[in-house]
Amino acid sequence: MNSYESILAKEDEANTDLRAFVALQNIIVNISNILQNATHKGHVDSALNEYLGLIESQDIFIPPEQGASLARLFRDKAYEFIFSKGDIANPLYLCLYAIMDIEKDSRFETFIKVVGENLFSKSASEEENLMLIELGAIARIFGREKNEGLKFYIQNICLIDMRAPSASRTTSFILKAFKVLNIPFDFFLSSMQEILSIDRIFLLEPTRRRSIFNWQIHTFWNIEHFFNHRDWLKFFPLWQEIFYALCDSENASKIDEALYLQFFIYHMCGNSFVSQEEWREFNDKITRKAAFAYRKFAQTFCLPQPEIIAKPKKIIGFLRDRIVENSPYKVEYSFLKNLLECPEFFNRYEIKIYNMGLLEKSDDDCEVVKSYEALGIRIVNVVEDLNRQGYYNSHLSKALAIRERILQDGADILISPNNGYGISDFILATRAAPKQIFWSHGNFVYDLEQIDARITHICGSSRVICHENYEFIGISVKMDDKFYNPQIPKNFIEEERAKFSKNKLILGVIGRLTKIDSSAYLKTIITIMSQNPQSIFLACGNGNIYEIKQKIISILEEMGIESNFMERFIFPGYVNSAIYGNIIDFWLDTFPMEQGESRIEFCSKGRLALTLSRESRQDRQNRLNAQLENHFSLNASIFKPYDSLETLRKIWLEDSCVAYDTQDYINKANILLSLGEEQKQELVKNYLFIRRVYDNCRKTEGIQSFLHAIKES
Repeated sequence: MNSYESILAKEDEANTDLRAFVALQNIIVNISNILQNATHKGHVDSALNEYLGLIESQDIFIPPEQGASLARLFRDKAYEFIFSKGDIANPLYLCLYAIMDIEKDSRFETFIKVVGENLFSKSASEEENLMLIELGAIARIFGREKNEGLKFYIQNICLIDMRAPSASRTTSFILKAFKVLNIPFDFFLSSMQEILSIDRIFLLEPTRRRSIFNWQIHTFWNIEHFFNHRDWLKFFPLWQEIFYALCDSENASKIDEALYLQFFIYHMCGNSFVSQEEWREFNDKITRKAAFAYRKFAQTFCLPQPEIIAKPKKIIGFLRDRIVENSPYKVEYSFLKNLLECPEFFNRYEIKIYNMGLLEKSDDDCEVVKSYEALGIRIVNVVEDLNRQGYYNSHLSKALAIRERILQDGADILISPNNGYGISDFILATRAAPKQIFWSHGNFVYDLEQIDARITHICGSSRVICHENYEFIGISVKMDDKFYNPQIPKNFIEEERAKFSKNKLILGVIGRLTKIDSSAYLKTIITIMSQNPQSIFLACGNGNIYEIKQKIISILEEMGIESNFMERFIFPGYVNSAIYGNIIDFWLDTFPMEQGESRIEFCSKGRLALTLSRESRQDRQNRLNAQLENHFSLNASIFKPYDSLETLRKIWLEDSCVAYDTQDYINKANILLSLGEEQKQELVKNYLFIRRVYDNCRKTEGIQSFLHAIKES
């Protein structure tokens, strides 16, 4: 851009700002006129709607003097035409919080007193309680101090039974209002810390206690800039203290609450954990405490213990949190399909899946249930009726029902891929099967005394692997082809691709956003993008988008890069990997937390991915060399396209898509991005060949390794 163009651009920017300012002033004047001439509630509501339309734009800034003037007008007219007439104020009046930095007004004290005398009284219904909370909050915002009003709202709304008819409407309001008002997470944190104090929470009846956690997980967690916020972890000490108080009780209803609260803590913390150290702390502080309490409960109530029952086939039970199409399902389904194709397994074993029905996470997917049934696997669901209580279902009743069914069926082996849910820990800790096996999908520090063996598919090709000082039997899995390359109409892909500029180079990943929440990774990505100005980055998946964006902005400032660079980062949320795997041009794998099956699925579509090895170059080459020689001797027919072991070794070991430090990662990314189409296709061909060899070996070795695990466990 030359100097003349630069001057014109600045003038355009100034003119745009001026037009926006004039438009803002016109709207403020219009709202003021409506209020000044108001003669009934409808006029005040109309002014409120104008105001809401104004503040929905996150870029709008109302000057303090004008804001204060509007606030006084709204307050006076609301008192005159709503409060003084005993009418009901729309909860949207809470949104006036944004401008209520004005003096106190004693006229609203009467309403605050009425709320105090009637809220949660024995005669008040939940619908009445909800209206009283809204009245008390608005009266405080108008008459006292706005933060007092908002705190009152947060602390009391989370006591409402979420089964109340208006609860869903309130949730929708909170999700929108807290975003528009940009309520800081710190404010929510301080408000909730008071009600979560050990002295205060146990003054409440059990349903109110359950509601506090339900509102956190089902409403406040889902506010856009609260979602997966790392500061949720600051609640952990409070949750832990409450959990311990429940576990230390011999009251069955308190143990029931403990099971639910363990699920809650697992869900809220687990979505933010990024290291084995964090999982170890959870295991030490929560799982072990829970297991002790559950075993004591079993002893007190003399729960029956499993016995070996003679049957035509031994039963292997799998515990599942719910039946949905997620990454664990894809791995499990693929492995079970491989197992059932093996006569040695099929003739001796029967598989049953015991569904915990955790509807707090999501409902079951009927199509996924059918996919298991098509393999001849029975889904055992004994908790369906218990789930009719919605978010207030009894986790203890579920655990006891599932445990009783496992014992009735005479399951010989129980395999749990869960690592911290209250229900699964209860079933394992009180022992529901003679042999119990933990299947790790990434948590390698989960530990209970009643675990007899550990298996994991995250093992390369190793039969035995040590993770975090625990020994795991490696069960490598050949993923089912339907998960990697399902038939997707070409126009579906084209329509999604059209959302992004045609001349852009699309970099990205697909998976939990927690994995990209790394300063080292983001700094590396920004460096690569800076050196490839035509590139954009798609961060596909759910997670803490707000925090990651703030981290990127901070890194850009640190690197001296203009803030508009942020526009090149796109967060499309959850996506169909079958479609977006054909849209992303180049996969820049995350570190230190790596992507797993999502990266392999992407590469299977004929795309390139760059990874950062945890091993040194030499260690990796030594490991792969040993595997190569073993695979070559066992699967010589597969290697026919390549004339010698040395040719294979060059392809296998000198992988240009593997880096060994961040600078190597940047250098290799730039090299790979500069390759011509023919060179890319050669790399893809080699990758797909290696994957074919791996898959052939993984299927055979995984089955044999699993058979060894269930015999030895």
